[in-house]
Amino acid sequence: MISVIQPPHAASANPVDRYLSAFTGSTQPVIQNVQTRFAVWTNSNGLALPVTINDHEYDNSYVCSPYTALVPYCLEELAKLNNPLLRAMIRQLILLMAGSLKKHQINKVVHVNNWLLSTNLYIDGLNSDMSALIKPFTSAYNDHALIFRSLNEFANAQLLSGFREAGCLIVPTRQVYLYDPSLKDYCSTHNYQIDQRLLTKTPYQHVTGAAIGVNDHARIVELYNMLYIQKYSRHNPQFTTRFIAQISQHPYFELEGFRNANGILDAVGGRFSIGHTTTLPIVGYDTTKPQKLGLYRMVLMSTMQHAHQQGLCFNASSGAAGFKRLRGAVPMIEYSAVYVRHLPRARQRIWQRLAFILNRLFVPVMQRYEL
Repeated sequence: MISVIQPPHAASANPVDRYLSAFTGSTQPVIQNVQTRFAVWTNSNGLALPVTINDHEYDNSYVCSPYTALVPYCLEELAKLNNPLLRAMIRQLILLMAGSLKKHQINKVVHVNNWLLSTNLYIDGLNSDMSALIKPFTSAYNDHALIFRSLNEFANAQLLSGFREAGCLIVPTRQVYLYDPSLKDYCSTHNYQIDQRLLTKTPYQHVTGAAIGVNDHARIVELYNMLYIQKYSRHNPQFTTRFIAQISQHPYFELEGFRNANGILDAVGGRFSIGHTTTLPIVGYDTTKPQKLGLYRMVLMSTMQHAHQQGLCFNASSGAAGFKRLRGAVPMIEYSAVYVRHLPRARQRIWQRLAFILNRLFVPVMQRYEL
């Protein structure tokens, strides 16, 4: 099997090239807190993966900055840890590591299959010989670590096994929540049924992508920012109206929302689906409205129903752990596969230490405290 790494082609009908065509020139008019370069990996079987290349960019969103994920974003997430002593110890450890991470060029990375979303999904057809996938990247980018984000043992067991055999470090990143009937019959949970009734009784009008136009795009960004940027973290990807316009026309994405009596969107969801999995990278609602309206519940419920009807696994990403568990979600540790064997020894060691610390400390903490 022959594989090629090349620049994106804006005129191509390939879903990857179509997606990346929005990023021609600077990335920041599309995602405000992302600076990166792009390439596309293709093989002789017609498969394609988006690739991002970075050298430092320490202010980037965590979607292409390991430093951001490990230091400022992780420091924010510590607030959820209900153990002051442990929280203080971990905070000190992170701060001690920060300088060393920069010294050893932690952000000099190539992310393969990077859709610049909180959760990347993998196409079917990638075989288990990950060495063949890795080799052209180590030749083209011999001074960069190679990272494959968003892997879990339920959806990506074969890929993880292949990455281990290829010599990758398997680095835990967070705990995500999956809805799949083979894991748990989530449709029978009490809260699922309550939210299902909410969808049938709400005064809001449910609208799908065909009924969402350009005039709604600024409102979608506003609703997303209210939740993901203002309430959660500025390190989440900061999407713009150009990004919303791009995904509204892309076959892997589907927008939906809930309009109030004045026809204005008060809640929105944007699904991203590949293969047998769907996820929800765009979620937003008007956080100034009363909680009893159930705006967030309706957005999540709509995708849970969609996944159940279509026979898909719904990867609900991280966060809102208690909410998701009550509705039958099953926690799963998410990993990045990191290949560094071609790098200088000092840079290999920093990744090896990270893998050790995160596996031995952070995984037990995430599982015990249900983060």
